[in-house]
Amino acid sequence: MHLLLVKIQELLARSGKERVDIDDTIIEEFGEACKQAFKKQFTEEREQDFRIRMSGIGKPLCQLQMEKQNNSSESPPYNFKMRVLFGDLIEASAIAIMKAAGIKIQSEQQEVHNEIGGVKIKGTYDVEINDKIYDIKSASPWSYDNKFAKGFNNVKEDDSFGYVVQGSLYSDSSGKPFGGWIVINKSTGEWQIVETPTYSEDYKVKALETAENNIESLVNNKPFERCFEDVPETFNKVSTGNRVLSSICSFCSYKKPCWGNDLKYLPQQQSKAKSPRWFWYTKLVNPKEGKTNVEE
Repeated sequence: MHLLLVKIQELLARSGKERVDIDDTIIEEFGEACKQAFKKQFTEEREQDFRIRMSGIGKPLCQLQMEKQNNSSESPPYNFKMRVLFGDLIEASAIAIMKAAGIKIQSEQQEVHNEIGGVKIKGTYDVEINDKIYDIKSASPWSYDNKFAKGFNNVKEDDSFGYVVQGSLYSDSSGKPFGGWIVINKSTGEWQIVETPTYSEDYKVKALETAENNIESLVNNKPFERCFEDVPETFNKVSTGNRVLSSICSFCSYKKPCWGNDLKYLPQQQSKAKSPRWFWYTKLVNPKEGKTNVEE
């Protein structure tokens, strides 16, 4: 088990049994971080113009193009701000808990700058521990188990949020290695440390190439192309003839302007369940009667 994780778990386990002495400075810094998180999510002015940032430039190019063109995305649900705020508060809690556990944080919330393809970009990494940069992520139970728990290579292979590019840019900008992610399950409170490979930095070279290619495409207004195709639908491991959005596209805020009128949100057409799963259909063969398109 990772040494950082051992210290964190020991503190949390001990706090459930007895009183834990924590320096007032740590508590005050935590309170200030919570205050700033609340202000950021509710009282600060929203940026209207598209900006290239380290935290987002690793996303699929087609999504970045949609953002830059200010295409109409789906309106976020009312609880969206709560989810984002929870992430900020979990991050603040994680930093305070690590300090209370005796983990030396050499720097935190540090802004870094870089220039790629003549474009100046900036970002803010979360913490530096043992001369390495770590990013703190609050994850859903599904993401915690199916994305992060399977290790760095799994995150790298399915990185629609651009986490590897983000960390690689932090590393390149600070001159310090990217250590990986400190991940907290926002439902159960479990922690895990996902380390980057120590034997090779090939991932970093490829990540920086992705950032450079995306920036070049955005600056030069490369014509829009979808990054992903729809996929065949199966039911009980048998093809239905229908086609649906991939999981990456299903969670994208720009799927409607991207796919246009071809896109229909419907319950699974072959299912006889009272509450079937719903999918984004791009092609329907013999739609089931009584199942109609409903806006998400």
